[in-house]
Amino acid sequence: MERVAFLLERSGERISCLLNPENLEARRTAGLRTRLAGGGFLAGVARSEDPLIATGGGVTEYDLNLLFDVEVAREGRSPTTPEDGRGGPAEDDDVRVLTRPFWDLTENAVAADGFAAPPTVRFIWGKSWNIPGVVLHVSERLERFNADGAPRRSWLSLRLRRVEDSEPRPVPGRPVTPQFEAPSGLDGGSVDQAPAVDVPVDNEGLPLKRFDQIADDGYGDPTLWADIAAYNDVDDPLSLPEGTTIVLPSLAILQEARA
Repeated sequence: MERVAFLLERSGERISCLLNPENLEARRTAGLRTRLAGGGFLAGVARSEDPLIATGGGVTEYDLNLLFDVEVAREGRSPTTPEDGRGGPAEDDDVRVLTRPFWDLTENAVAADGFAAPPTVRFIWGKSWNIPGVVLHVSERLERFNADGAPRRSWLSLRLRRVEDSEPRPVPGRPVTPQFEAPSGLDGGSVDQAPAVDVPVDNEGLPLKRFDQIADDGYGDPTLWADIAAYNDVDDPLSLPEGTTIVLPSLAILQEARA
């Protein structure tokens, strides 16, 4: 059920969505702005369109609509007994307990360098989405209130703005002194067996090393994470059995599999 997650880049903490979103809207704005004069907007020029200046960047945003419901969250779990002993609602009877971590993504967090900013997160959904970004906006519509006014269902809207990922580095070539180092075969060379990486997982099956990190270490290009997952028949990069080993074939094999 929980195949969509937000991973905090700094701490590695995972915030799981209760259900997969029914839709996702992607939006791209080109890096352009209107040319200005010293006193403001450029005026007095006989043009049909305002002159533009390219900023060299742009903005990519994603809007997600997520559903949270306390009844769905309780499926497969034993009922929670109220701690106060007065027969009031249990803590998990308030859906805001489930959605609070998403609101916290818009709060400033103080980094080691002393600067405060919202945390950078990585939106991961199966093998199709792995996006680093910052949450710009969160809103929710609350429904199904109990007698004490606690909402039990939330329709949560979230806007994510993509940020720069690590720049792909050149693919490592063969060692300068191959007599002292074992060949990796990642540059397309012929080796008897492709290198493999053991991926440790936590108690919930979450890999302690992400697929984009494995791709960056092995090929110098984190964008190859989906190709590695497909080659190893991994349907959900966020859920792996204990003892999983990921094989890293040559780039030629990855490109052939993609084609």
